[in-house]
Amino acid sequence: MIFKRSSRVAVLDLTHGGAAIAKKLKKIASEVAAIDVYKTLSAEELEALESEGIRTSTNALEAVNFDVIIAPVHLDSNYPMLVDAAKNNIPVLSHHAVVGELLSGYNLKDKTLIEITGTKAKTSTSLLLAEILSGEKKVITHTSRGVEDWSTRKVIKKGLSITPASILSELDTIVNEFDVLISEISLGGTGCADIGVITTIANDYKIANNTRLASDAKRQMILNAKPGSTLVINNDALRFFGACRRDVRIISFTESADASCNVYYENENTIAFFLDKKHGRIHISESKGYDINAYKTAFVCATAVALAMDIDAYTIERALVRFSGAEGRMKITSLEGRRMIDNSNSGLDIRNAEEALQFAQVQGGRIVMVLGEEAKEVCEGLDPISVERFIHGHSEELYALVLVGERMKPFVNGNNIYYAEDLSGGIEFAKKLTQKKDTILSCVKCFR
Repeated sequence: MIFKRSSRVAVLDLTHGGAAIAKKLKKIASEVAAIDVYKTLSAEELEALESEGIRTSTNALEAVNFDVIIAPVHLDSNYPMLVDAAKNNIPVLSHHAVVGELLSGYNLKDKTLIEITGTKAKTSTSLLLAEILSGEKKVITHTSRGVEDWSTRKVIKKGLSITPASILSELDTIVNEFDVLISEISLGGTGCADIGVITTIANDYKIANNTRLASDAKRQMILNAKPGSTLVINNDALRFFGACRRDVRIISFTESADASCNVYYENENTIAFFLDKKHGRIHISESKGYDINAYKTAFVCATAVALAMDIDAYTIERALVRFSGAEGRMKITSLEGRRMIDNSNSGLDIRNAEEALQFAQVQGGRIVMVLGEEAKEVCEGLDPISVERFIHGHSEELYALVLVGERMKPFVNGNNIYYAEDLSGGIEFAKKLTQKKDTILSCVKCFR
C-alpha cells in the first residue's frame, strides 16, 4: 500500500467517484481533502464528507500542503493543483491507480475480476459475457445498467456510474457470494483485473480539455496490468499501441476476417478461433430481435474472453443463440402495434443514431425518431451541433422527429420537429404521431 498513516492526500473531482475514494482513504491516511472541481455536490453532500473528517473545498488548494494528489485521467492538466504539483514534484496518481491500491484491502481470493473498457460495446460485451458464464459460474456485472446478480437475474443497484471508484461501491453493495465480477470501466483499468479487456478504440476522442486522447487513458489497461494476468484486446488497439507486454497473456480479436488474430469473424454468422491448442468455429443465428451488426464487437470480444477462461465452444455458441439483444442496444420490440427500435443508451453518439436510422429504413414504413439527451444523467451529452447536422441531412427521411433535452429546443420548428422533456415523454409523443405498423426509433443518450 502506497499510502501511510501519516499521508496527506488531496482527492480531485468528486463528481466522478472522488467522494468514494476520499472516504476509503480517510480510513488509511491522516489527512484527506476532497476538492469539488466541477462544483456539482450539494451543501448537504459536502457536509456529510466533513462529518467524516474529510476537508472539502470547491476551490483549488495549495498542492504543496499534500504528499500526493489524486486526479481522474480526464481532468484538465492546467487545473491549478496539477500545475502546482508538477512544479513541486508532488506525485499525482489517477483514480484508476488508487482504486487498484484500495482493492488490495478486499478479500478477492478465488474470484475472477474482469475489467472492460473501450469507446464502444462495453455494456453489450459485459452482458453477453455474463450470459455465457452464468451457466457455470456465479456472475455479478456492473455496467451502465447498474449492478446485476446473474444467479437471480435481479438488479442489486441502479444508477451507479462506470467511473473506476464505482468498483469500490459495487463490492460494498454485493452481499451474495460470487465467482466472477465483470466491471465496465471508463477510460482504462485499475491494474487489479485478472482479465483486462479493450473492446475498441475506434472513434477516438479528446479528454482533459482537449489536451489528450481517450485512447491514451485506455492504454493504462495494458501498462498497469498485473503480471500473469490476461489481456483481451481488439486488434485496432494492438496496432495503435504497438509493442505489448511480455509478462501477460495477450489474446487478440477483430470484427473482420483476419486470421492473424486469435478470434475473428470468418463471415457474418461464424466466429473462428485459434487459441493455444484450441481451434474451431462458433455459429451465430440470425435474429429478428436486434441488429446483429450492432453486436459484432460484443460477440467476438465476449467469445474471446470466454475462451480465455476455458469455456468450451458449445457453451459459448448456445449462449449466443439464446441472446436476444440488450435494452437500449438496437433491440426491436413491439409497442402498441408499432415497431420499436430501442437504441437509447449512455454510449450513444450521432454516428450510432445514423446507423440506427439506416437499420430502421430497412424495416420499412414511416419512422418517427426520438433523438437527444437526458443531460442530467450523462455528463458528456449529445453534441447539439452534430444533432443540427443530423437534422439537415436526414429530416426528410423521417415522418417526424421528437427532440429531447433542453439544449435541443432551438431546433424545434413546430412542423415535423417536436420537443419532449425526457425519454419517456419523447416515446409518448412518438406514439401519438404514429399508427400501427409505423416505426418508433429511440436514440436518446441516457443511463438505463
